[in-house]
Amino acid sequence: MDMMTANEETQFRNASGGVPHGTILRLVMTPDERSSEMAHFCKRLTTLIPQVSIAHEDGLSLEYPFILLPNGVRYQGVPQGNEVQPFIDAIMGKTPALTDPLRERLNAALFPPAAFDLFIAPQCSFCPLAVRRLAPLAEASKLIRLTVIDSGLFPELARRQGIQAVPTLVLDGQFRWSGSIDLDEIVTCATQRDPAALGPAALEEILKAGAARRLAGMMADRNAVFPALLELLCHAQWPVRLGAMVAVEELSALKPALGLQAIDALWNRFDRVSDQVKGDILFLCGEVGGPSVAPRIKAMLKGGASAEVQEAAEEALEKLK
Repeated sequence: MDMMTANEETQFRNASGGVPHGTILRLVMTPDERSSEMAHFCKRLTTLIPQVSIAHEDGLSLEYPFILLPNGVRYQGVPQGNEVQPFIDAIMGKTPALTDPLRERLNAALFPPAAFDLFIAPQCSFCPLAVRRLAPLAEASKLIRLTVIDSGLFPELARRQGIQAVPTLVLDGQFRWSGSIDLDEIVTCATQRDPAALGPAALEEILKAGAARRLAGMMADRNAVFPALLELLCHAQWPVRLGAMVAVEELSALKPALGLQAIDALWNRFDRVSDQVKGDILFLCGEVGGPSVAPRIKAMLKGGASAEVQEAAEEALEKLK
């Protein structure tokens, strides 16, 4: 399963002298079958560059594997062709620093966190420049997540984002730049986003950072439940749903009417979600719902529900009393 060419091996071996001792790459493994390809690459890398060690981490709650580089970039792929040198630069600590004016703008105005996905390909001659230009963003702020994605190894991600050419940078699944990418424009866009327009990935990063109360405050200020939060409340993974539920509870404490609005929106999705998600929706009904919610729950029970859903419904009705 050795995908590394002789020339690529030589590139890595020649870089060995410039890599600091004790360099650690973190390999986050998930159930995705491409985890084994990335693990094989990492093992081979340590034989070519002995100063590098691999820390394996369990990413069972995540969908896709990635390698966390020393500069903070998430690398989702196995570097080949033109991808190799930027990867080497990252582990050698050659990532250029962001200019002081751009760093100051990020530190002063960036919130919520920004999720950047940079799609590249091994044969692309322009991709290395894009990786080098954007890598400093990951070092400049803890609120930035930059993931470099090999569109050949993860073609479904490229299709999902409608990627037609590389390099292409996508911010929060919405804003995108292709070809020549201007850092000043990117920083401006990241710091001036409308939080209500953020996608699920961006809100998920907010919740992972423990900022559910701050997210609730942003929704209260705008007197609106952000649409992407509803997606997270119906997410297949329990930790993601839990963070979103905490945000709804915080929001209800600030503006009860918005908590009820979230319940109304979730109830419209009730018949289309799994029993686990139904149970969480019913839990929220009991926590933040009002008297108007009880008749809906009773009507749902008459339609016949699983034992798990019935138990959650009865607990919610008891709280509503």
